[in-house]
Amino acid sequence: MSSGHALVVLFDVTVLLAIILFLCTLLPAVFSKSVQRSIGWYSLMTAWLTYSLSYGLLIGRQEEPIEPPLGLCLFQTLLVYAVPPLVAVGTLCYYIEFYLIVSSLRSNNPRRPSFSRTFCLAIAPWLVFLMIILEVLLLVFPGKRLHLVDRAANNFYCHLENDIPNQVTAAVIIAAMVILIPLEVWTGISMYRNWEVFKRLSRTDRQIFITVYLRLILCTIAAVIAFAFSMLAFVFPAPDATSLAYPTLPIFIAFAFGTQRDLLQAWLFWRPSQPYGSIVFNGGTVITTNVYTSWGAQTTGISTETQTQEFKPSPAGDPLRGPALSRVPKTPATLSTSTAILTNPITHPDTPLVVAHPASSQTLRELPPLESIAKADTQIK
Repeated sequence: MSSGHALVVLFDVTVLLAIILFLCTLLPAVFSKSVQRSIGWYSLMTAWLTYSLSYGLLIGRQEEPIEPPLGLCLFQTLLVYAVPPLVAVGTLCYYIEFYLIVSSLRSNNPRRPSFSRTFCLAIAPWLVFLMIILEVLLLVFPGKRLHLVDRAANNFYCHLENDIPNQVTAAVIIAAMVILIPLEVWTGISMYRNWEVFKRLSRTDRQIFITVYLRLILCTIAAVIAFAFSMLAFVFPAPDATSLAYPTLPIFIAFAFGTQRDLLQAWLFWRPSQPYGSIVFNGGTVITTNVYTSWGAQTTGISTETQTQEFKPSPAGDPLRGPALSRVPKTPATLSTSTAILTNPITHPDTPLVVAHPASSQTLRELPPLESIAKADTQIK
């Protein structure tokens, strides 16, 4: 087996692995009721799936003695120039969505996210994607320059023997990175300076903020690396391993976003559903906690939008939940930030405001006021 053939096989296997991983990430979010994600998340994951698919169109035809069908080769050429800006702008728009959620914590009166704004952030990357495709088409068809569409020297994919698409693609990616990187730095500084605000959120919400921030940084690093390698591969399309970076980078992104607990739990369909909603991914509310613990406790999610919740008594005789609470006060509790109040009287280190087997509702009445526990510090730096 020649080294060139081995590289082609490795390239194809990596492409297929990336496609499978993104399908495994998207399918639970689409079909499982316990997984909640925003439209921006779906847009970003679909963008990376499209990125992976675009490099797999020539599988089985890369080393044929004759050129692949012109239509197939042209279609892949359109995609390989359009998908790098797609994922770059998609990452930027998703990060803007995250930044706006973080910024909402600076206000005592966070508002429900505008659907039009969320929709625009989700659709913007695809508009850029279509514009790049149109640009490549204008380079090929008006002057009948179909001869420019050719299989690359490394046999991995088809491309265009013209420098203009490379320059346009590079300009879009650079513009996205120029906005994204300073915004990420500023968000990190803001989260650090206002950490007292995040400490007053529930543990789940706080972890979601941190993990999503780290995942988005990983996406940015991946986009920068993809840009650097794409420029090298397009300028020097030699049959080497440089282009293996294309299908390899989506694998890291798929692991970053596809290994979240609720997605993994969704694959265990034979087990009882354990919803794990989050402040960042739930598109219906700015900040909402909806956690079903695995040790038998139930939670009540309280939104930042001044919703009122009432404690519900546990069924009598339930050994896990303790005696029934027959006289629970029905005074509504209004919170200004997100929290999760466990209504089952059991103790666990991850569940605040829980007492062990209270004998009556008097125990709950003796707890500190909810406002004093859950309200975040309003002195934003």
